[in-house]
Amino acid sequence: MTDYDWLIIGGGPHGRFIAASIARAAPAARLAIVDPLAAMAVWRARATACGMRYLRSSNAHHLGARADSLRRFAAERGYDEAHALGYYRRPSLALFDAHAAAELGTPMHIRRSAHHVARDNGAWRVQLDTGDPLTAERVVLATGPGRPYRPTGFEAAEHVFDADFTLGEPGRATVIVGGGITGAQLALRAAEAGHRVCWLTRHKPVRADFDSDPCYAGPRCLVPFADTPLAERTALLAEARRPGTLPPDIYSAITAALAGGGLAWRQGEPIRLSQAGVTLADGRVIDAERVILATGFAHRPAARSVLGRAIVDFVIPTDDAGHLHLDGELAALPGLHVAGRPASLQLGPMAGNIKGARLAGRTLATVARRAATPTRMAAPAAS
Repeated sequence: MTDYDWLIIGGGPHGRFIAASIARAAPAARLAIVDPLAAMAVWRARATACGMRYLRSSNAHHLGARADSLRRFAAERGYDEAHALGYYRRPSLALFDAHAAAELGTPMHIRRSAHHVARDNGAWRVQLDTGDPLTAERVVLATGPGRPYRPTGFEAAEHVFDADFTLGEPGRATVIVGGGITGAQLALRAAEAGHRVCWLTRHKPVRADFDSDPCYAGPRCLVPFADTPLAERTALLAEARRPGTLPPDIYSAITAALAGGGLAWRQGEPIRLSQAGVTLADGRVIDAERVILATGFAHRPAARSVLGRAIVDFVIPTDDAGHLHLDGELAALPGLHVAGRPASLQLGPMAGNIKGARLAGRTLATVARRAATPTRMAAPAAS
């Protein structure tokens, strides 16, 4: 007999929502989350580091059980209109986090790192960093977006999503590299704190409500996406995503800061970090005493991560963008499920977002419900 029915590797928004969804669907299931840090700790640290104040998702995308639970929670707890931004009523980070804490419960949490997974007599064995094993009927790899992305030539630069990142005291001339929402938010946060900031982007700021075509939040686009041959879905994902864009509030704030001289802006292709600062492809050098990358995450997991090891150990096929080939139950192999951005070929372009957590939770809840339902014995034939 295994130790658990379900082991969820990762205690961020995806792992916690999936765990809650499985627990609701199969209350008797033996379930635990494996993560060395407190629940949602990395999510909160990254949100704080870049200066997030509102989520980019609408208030329909949250970590509650009911579609309207965030709206009901806000009304019951007295959150005013300041916590619902714009036409899509995007929730404040404070509201989102409080709602998540109220909704996600307290599943068993094993405060260790998962080292790798292996087959174990039809089930799965998860090796912890202590060397101790855990066994489960099913494992879900919900390990989040992974390692911060460092472009070639910037391997030594600090990144806003480094675990030890701090903005620190103002004073040094600082270049922030990255034209998306993270870079813009960080530039605004640093400028407001008194830092001398130059925001470096490859393109002019572009406004867009969401980072993917909102059609993929529902069946109108997800159904035909699922009917498209797997080999053609990578192109659809690239077409639907809107990387490097800014929602209206961030676009307005950064535009006003630039116009008012609160921070500087340069457009160019950074190619190298040096003692002098940042060298651009056209030969210009931007002087800097400090360079901070806000360039998102690498699309492929680190080779020594639990997901990276699984891809190699079990020869799990991926596309060129690092998306895994999974079945309709988000399984790479029987009983080994994957959530988050790597599941995009099944869940669509929002797989790595809060909407993706909801889609994965719904899918795996169905699996859990079916696994918990005893198979009925066929009635004897009439004589």
